[in-house]
Amino acid sequence: MLLARVARYGTAGERQIPRLRRMIPRSAASRRLALGVALPTAALVLWDASQGPVLEKDLPRHYDEACFGAIWTQRPARAVYRACSVLCEAVPLATSLALAAGLGELGSEEVQRQQACALREALVRLGPALIKLGQAMSIRPDILPAPVLVELQRLVDACPCFADEKAHAIVLAELGKNFGDLFDAAEFGIKPVAAASLGQVYRVRVRGTGEVVAVKVQRPDMMASISLDLQILAVLASTLDLLTATFTRQQPYHCDLLRAFASAAWAELDYENEASNQERFRRNFGCENSPRDDSQRTAALSRRSSSWLPLRRGTADNSSEVYIPRVYHEFTSRRVLTTEWIEGEYLARSPPAVIRRLVPIGVNCFLKQLCTDGFFHCDPHPGNLLVTPGGRLALIDFGLCAEVPLPHISRISAAIVHTMSADTVQLVEDGIALGFLPVDVDRTELVPLIQNVLSTSTKAVLEQGAEAASLGVSSSYGAVQRRKRHFSNITDDLNGIFFRFPFRVPDYFALVTRALVVLEGIALTGDPNFDILESAFPWVLNHTLHEAKQGRLGADALTAGRLALEAIASPERAAGKLAAQLQARPTAQPSL
Repeated sequence: MLLARVARYGTAGERQIPRLRRMIPRSAASRRLALGVALPTAALVLWDASQGPVLEKDLPRHYDEACFGAIWTQRPARAVYRACSVLCEAVPLATSLALAAGLGELGSEEVQRQQACALREALVRLGPALIKLGQAMSIRPDILPAPVLVELQRLVDACPCFADEKAHAIVLAELGKNFGDLFDAAEFGIKPVAAASLGQVYRVRVRGTGEVVAVKVQRPDMMASISLDLQILAVLASTLDLLTATFTRQQPYHCDLLRAFASAAWAELDYENEASNQERFRRNFGCENSPRDDSQRTAALSRRSSSWLPLRRGTADNSSEVYIPRVYHEFTSRRVLTTEWIEGEYLARSPPAVIRRLVPIGVNCFLKQLCTDGFFHCDPHPGNLLVTPGGRLALIDFGLCAEVPLPHISRISAAIVHTMSADTVQLVEDGIALGFLPVDVDRTELVPLIQNVLSTSTKAVLEQGAEAASLGVSSSYGAVQRRKRHFSNITDDLNGIFFRFPFRVPDYFALVTRALVVLEGIALTGDPNFDILESAFPWVLNHTLHEAKQGRLGADALTAGRLALEAIASPERAAGKLAAQLQARPTAQPSL
């Protein structure tokens, strides 16, 4: 039998010999060309193989483009192979996009959705690093249209699980003990309860204490593969910036965007860093009694929030409105993270009454992170917002967090005051200081356009407030849906302005905007009339008043205090006064 099988394979092999001979170049020139390509390629592969694998100890804790470049320059075959894999996916996508643009079809939402679907599928095939990039782009409405954002947001659920044996091997390598010696999975099963682009989560009990915990284990070889992808993306971003600066009036932003994404994505691979982020959130929201850090930044933020807190604070044992699970540091390493298991329903799947009660708390929570703490959760998708059995809002997954530059925190407060006082000149200056606009932007052309948009939005508030009053509706912010239609027109005007001027959204601001959009989407499932502006309005007023009382707004402090008190006493009257101020100033019609 064996001899017959060998003979059969030998016969099949002989039949392939003529085909192989036909593949060999016949002319001398062709043979020299083939040899000239084959020899350097073979040398490249042999040199690459001699460098060995990229080990965890070779990679930095923080994103370092130069270090990644040095590592992968020594392994050129792997870098070229991966770049070719990316190009094989990117070229058909770019060709399809160019054809759609040439036919004038890119304005169609259906075409945008089809292109985005193809992009999403390509990112999934390319692996975790590119999936993370797609997830990062899914929160950038200043770069991508809405249908594309919606499609890319589906990447959250695009990652399959990896083998449990590999996960247990990583636990052994990181913690020095077998998974089964540390945790008891008999009650909940040995399979992971969730999988993401970077790792997967097990629900188990700690042996000896019986505490229920979530154990997150990183995917194998993630650091090496992501460092390579980030290096390839860095080269691509530099190329795109060069083309943008050469052929458009827009600010080159690809390298800055890539660095922000790469720094966050690389930090997300360090689970000890995630544990540190989570502990910081526990302190900020009063979930433990540990003191704040002694750093100058933390001391400044502590003074900012110590005398006034927009959220009621407490401990994990009382009625704190926001809860952050504890970290088990003894079972945590760079690639394994163990935290308290939160037993609760997703906020998005909770009863409407619970959603209506907790979403305003969530809105205040993220505004507090932006304007008070200067440190915020960057990945608030519906799977990271839970409701505890005690009815509190729980946040999980702190791998992607970011700091707001300390000077920007006060500048955001100033921008709120300048909006309330209809000071569009200073509002544009705030936009420049916050990084929305370049220093050399044409202020004489931009200020009247912004003033016109602000006047239109104030008019919408007044019209809807008057309509609600005439119908006997108790809320001055009634008729939400009609007002949103008003604001959709305002958004169109703003988009036209953003297209004409070199406008860009700072990365941290885009992430906070995404958090509020997610919360609004969840809220609308429980209350179709939910209005995030109405929900945020009391917090913004209290924050403005507090900043004025603390003297942090400089020359604007008295104006801020007066405006906040007026708005608290009568929102309608304050809006009317703002409208009068805007109408008294000459405006320019936007020629978009």
